Amino acid sequence: MNAAVLLGVVSLVASCTKIGNYAEKRADKAAYGNIAGAQHAGLGGADPFTIGTNDAGLVRQLLAMDRTQEEAEVLSLADTLAVAMANSRSYQTRKESLFIQALGLTEIQKDFNWDFSASASAGTSYTTKNDGTAESFGDNGVNAQVKAGVTRTLASGAKVSLGFTQNLLKYYTNPDMSDGNNALSLNIVQPLLNGFGPLVTKEPLRQAERDMVYAVREFKRYQQDFVIDVASQYYSTLRTRDQLINQRKNYESSVANREQTESYAKAGRIADFQAAQALQSELDAADRWSLSKASYEEALDDFRYTLGLPVDLNIIPDTNELVRLELQGLVEIDIEFEESMRSALSNRLDLVNKREQVEDQERKLEIQRRNFLPDLDVSYDVEKQFDSAGKDGPHGGTDVSQNLGVQLGLPFDWTEKRNKYRVAQIGLDREIRGLEEDESDVERDVRDLWRKLERNRSVYKNRLLSVQLSTRRVENTQLLLKQGKALTRDLLDAEDDLLNSKNAATIALVDYTINRLRFWNAIERFEIDPKGMWYEQSNDEETMATP
Repeated sequence: MNAAVLLGVVSLVASCTKIGNYAEKRADKAAYGNIAGAQHAGLGGADPFTIGTNDAGLVRQLLAMDRTQEEAEVLSLADTLAVAMANSRSYQTRKESLFIQALGLTEIQKDFNWDFSASASAGTSYTTKNDGTAESFGDNGVNAQVKAGVTRTLASGAKVSLGFTQNLLKYYTNPDMSDGNNALSLNIVQPLLNGFGPLVTKEPLRQAERDMVYAVREFKRYQQDFVIDVASQYYSTLRTRDQLINQRKNYESSVANREQTESYAKAGRIADFQAAQALQSELDAADRWSLSKASYEEALDDFRYTLGLPVDLNIIPDTNELVRLELQGLVEIDIEFEESMRSALSNRLDLVNKREQVEDQERKLEIQRRNFLPDLDVSYDVEKQFDSAGKDGPHGGTDVSQNLGVQLGLPFDWTEKRNKYRVAQIGLDREIRGLEEDESDVERDVRDLWRKLERNRSVYKNRLLSVQLSTRRVENTQLLLKQGKALTRDLLDAEDDLLNSKNAATIALVDYTINRLRFWNAIERFEIDPKGMWYEQSNDEETMATP
């Protein structure tokens, strides 16, 4: 007995698991289908989308690393973007939110398709009378009922339902008294005024599908911003490392300068206070180096956290990426300012959403205007009843009943309808103001990024020239110091200027690169592939891969 119960439980659990797996596949197919459809409608084509992990192999390889190993794992920019899109917690959450909205759309779509239903019930009774006698379950018989039906809402607003009912009364003590009957029914209700037509009837489905398109566009914008943010953090981490190297070199130079200055002071070639200045400069350089170390470690922690990896995992960005960026220099923007502004105002996905949301509000206002119409519905019912045996007589044969009716409802109390209409008017005004505000924000964004690029370009060129000048100044000051024609402070100032110029040049180059990406994104000419590599559209609309 125990083995049989256990086998039954195991079989039940196994069947539930199979049903769950089947339900998962069906839900995924429906949701991914809605997302692909929304991408075609809102973006002109479907991009690969899944809430699963695309690059699980690389992520597993990183997570399997020995946390105590001293040699760091170097990640290229391409691998970093792939890991971020596969493993970032925030990115995964946004993908799941889009997927859940697509699932919710399937529930609304179901309301406008054929909705099938079925049910079954059975029961009996035990009756005790006042004289002490009783009617057992067998005397009262078993009353069973089976129902099946299908309903659908048509574009005209009509609600159609078709149903079948079978009733069965079974007496065990007197089988001849058993009986049963069936019924087949059809019901149609068609609004003629309020609620008539696809504008009103299909509004829930229409709005849900448009909201799905909006969500797809918003996710596309989020993807682009996410890739730029990851690239920005990648380059910022390399910039912090470059500053650390510069601080280390400055410290080593300060040590060498202090040793040389002390030897000059002992030889009486310079005053002792200059040796003290060199020592103080060495201490300051050591402090700055220590601070740079902490900043770099903090930047690495933030970098790993963004990728969804443990912060103690020994991975670092590839320094060759910054070298390649320096060799590449400033990538010019091949577009005029006026054209970039037109592109932003015409093509920005968030502005496209906003304009279509104004259309949504105009449609809602028209629906509320039609809501003032009275309720006038025409209905038609037909039902055919027949017993299961098909016998003639008072308990046999078939009966067909038909009903045709008209119902008029006059809305004397318009308070709710009046308020909804007024709210819809205000909502339209708000949407229009919101669109104007968003267009102004986009214009400001494009203008600001254009100015930043010009400033970054100018600063970078000036800093490169400053590095050359500072390098020659350090070399000349060292010669003058040996000849006794310069002070230690002159050399220290020259080295500080060289350090600051190198750091400023790196900062300007990284800022220009990131602002260039943000500019292309601001005018909706920034594309990414499934692994996060980006493409910037030039003025002739050919794409340039510039990872």
